[in-house]
Amino acid sequence: MFHVKHKTFIERMFMANSQTIYALSSGSLPSAIAVVRISGSLTKKTLLLLAGKVPKPRKLTLMELKSKNKEIIDVSLVCFFPKTESITGEDLVELHLHGSVAVLDEIYLFLASIKDLRPAEPGEFTRRSLINGKMGLTQVEGLADLIAAETKEQRIQSLRQLNGELSDKYLKWRKDLIETRAKIEALLDFSDEIDVNQNVEILSLERNIYNLIKNIDQDLIIGRAGEKLRSGLKIALIGAPNVGKSSLINILLKEDRAIVSPQAGTTRDIIEARLDLEGVPVTIYDTAGIRKTKNKIEKEGVQRSQKTANTADIIVLIRSAEENIISDKIDFINSEGAKVIKIFNKIDLIKDKRPISLGGLAVSCKTKQGIESLLEALGKETKKLTSFSDRAIGPNRIRHINHLRETKESLEMAIIEIRAHKIEVAADFIRSASVSLGRIIGAVDIEDVLDELFLGFCIGK
Repeated sequence: MFHVKHKTFIERMFMANSQTIYALSSGSLPSAIAVVRISGSLTKKTLLLLAGKVPKPRKLTLMELKSKNKEIIDVSLVCFFPKTESITGEDLVELHLHGSVAVLDEIYLFLASIKDLRPAEPGEFTRRSLINGKMGLTQVEGLADLIAAETKEQRIQSLRQLNGELSDKYLKWRKDLIETRAKIEALLDFSDEIDVNQNVEILSLERNIYNLIKNIDQDLIIGRAGEKLRSGLKIALIGAPNVGKSSLINILLKEDRAIVSPQAGTTRDIIEARLDLEGVPVTIYDTAGIRKTKNKIEKEGVQRSQKTANTADIIVLIRSAEENIISDKIDFINSEGAKVIKIFNKIDLIKDKRPISLGGLAVSCKTKQGIESLLEALGKETKKLTSFSDRAIGPNRIRHINHLRETKESLEMAIIEIRAHKIEVAADFIRSASVSLGRIIGAVDIEDVLDELFLGFCIGK
């Protein structure tokens, strides 16, 4: 029997799926082609009214689309997918129209005139695919990530998830846990007759649980990299006033985004910009110069700089090559695990090589000397923080990581109970672990995830 909340969810999905939906699935108009998708039980009826017949499945067919008064709206390629072969698990058709506003308006007027045919909501085609078992929850998340992908590495990660690598792995783990629980409960049926063989069986089950914990630990490590790749890294440019932070961000972005001035304290607020660095999305922050000041606005800028540095993944600490002594006045950074790359700018103003011997990269924002070395260092660190290509795909969302941690905690408690000879309690912890894994792949309690997930989808997806 369903939990009341889950039952309401199922009923709501059933009511929504009983209606046929339509939407523009291609880009904005005007365009060369506009693809309109229709999905639901009225798809065939709609095609008969619009085109006079239903074409052969999965074959693009040139057809005249006519209004109710038999005027030709457009001559279009039409592709019909029966529910057994469609992505939504329902009869679906794609109309490949000429992409003019006039054509689309007429098609929409025709579709709106049919009872129980309505415009789709954001992500509703994909939602139906999920509800009808055509896609799993992690695959849907992979699709969302693919749509939002900005870089090559993001595309690779999202495609691997969309292809089911992550869901297949967690489905296997969950199946193993269910089998382990079944074996433990079978042992409980003969608890009064425990013999040597049963003790060996218990030890084997404990070993299996321990091995799964090790696998989860590995996935949690991969997960930190995967989540950073999905959401992007933060790189903060930190330094005293007038050391070249704004000049550097302009060079990295290849545009004049920040104001550059010889007057100290020009940058008062945080300037941020997105950049593709070695296939990894990064946000670079140009911050206000760190110094003691009585100016309230500049003081607020300094505080924001410190906050940005303490949440960054990589900190580029910039000093002037003209400094004779490395000052500690800006060494305030409390960011845990952040990589600090030290650079000395304005190398063109000195003749000796002192900054190199002091343990930093020597650059000149004026002559571009050393910029390639800086980019290489940044690229190397971003790869370290996000690399997963040589390993199996792992979790890449906070909810994945949280459920994995719950799974691990339950399994650790199960081992404790097994060693205390409380087999029945251990079985209950294993059940909890399988539920947590099930939440990742959408086997249980998915309602809370869906609304937030589909909010980011376009109407026709």
